[in-house]
Amino acid sequence: MRRLLLFAIFGLAALIGCDTAALETESQVVVEAYLEAGEPMDSVRLTRTARASAEYTPERTAVQGADVQVQRLNDSGGVAATVPYTETDSTDGFYIPETPATVEPQATYRLRAAPPEGPVVAAETTVPAPVEAVRTQNDTTTYPDPDNENSDPPQFELTVRPGPSALERQNVYVLTSRSLLDLQSIPASPPDSVAGRLLTPFYLEQYDADSDTLASFRVNSSGLLNEANFTSNDDGTVSITLPWLAVAFYGPNQIRASVVDNNLYDFLRTQSAQQMSLAPGEIPNVDEDIENGTGIFGSFAEASGKVLIRPPNPTGDDIPLRP
Repeated sequence: MRRLLLFAIFGLAALIGCDTAALETESQVVVEAYLEAGEPMDSVRLTRTARASAEYTPERTAVQGADVQVQRLNDSGGVAATVPYTETDSTDGFYIPETPATVEPQATYRLRAAPPEGPVVAAETTVPAPVEAVRTQNDTTTYPDPDNENSDPPQFELTVRPGPSALERQNVYVLTSRSLLDLQSIPASPPDSVAGRLLTPFYLEQYDADSDTLASFRVNSSGLLNEANFTSNDDGTVSITLPWLAVAFYGPNQIRASVVDNNLYDFLRTQSAQQMSLAPGEIPNVDEDIENGTGIFGSFAEASGKVLIRPPNPTGDDIPLRP
């Protein structure tokens, strides 16, 4: 379940509620699954698309009773190992590995899901090489003062050592910031007077106590960022400066730098194009690589660090600067 929660960061959770290819007359199986290099294999969620006019909930559209497995392929494309999945009792359409297995970096995996009715849904991903966090700078810093145009505090910097790219392009990253505040100890939708001591200015302007919760601002992600956007060092490392706009909460934050595979790269790239203001008929389909279905089966490698962001003008009131 951790990966599903993580990739809500990437804006992919909404994927399970729509047919990303087109408005099909027949229902399609929707795949949502991610592999992280060097980590245990995570869950697979299977649902079905709903008509544009129908209310969508994952529970109502869950695909139950499917035969699900993830296969690691060898260099010739044959099956080197198979991990069978089983459906959980707690969540319909949610499948987890029957036995623990670790995702091998730079290996190719095939997802195979056979629903009780319809064709077998399949997809492949090649996992990126590992990314190592080498060092951090400015682990404690102060957010810029919006009332002082000369305010220029040092920004948090994460230096990573990426593995070699097996793809015909440079590494592409997604940066994700996640607040480590204990939001359960704070009212879910506090008044602006409280939210103003927790949220940074940009996000405070968007916050509406009548309709928003603090948890909805916890995780924020950049779009796709080419490695050329960062500082390349002589020792082969890459230094990534955290933009202030990525920080929603004061206090402790975890910063992740994720190198994505081709599937996530294509999905996010074309998803961004869909969100642009285009004339009718010019909106492109999301680029996906699911056989007999739709959705995303992708992989990534990540490195992370932590930073403590202090407010520019502390009021003396208690701000929970601990996770």
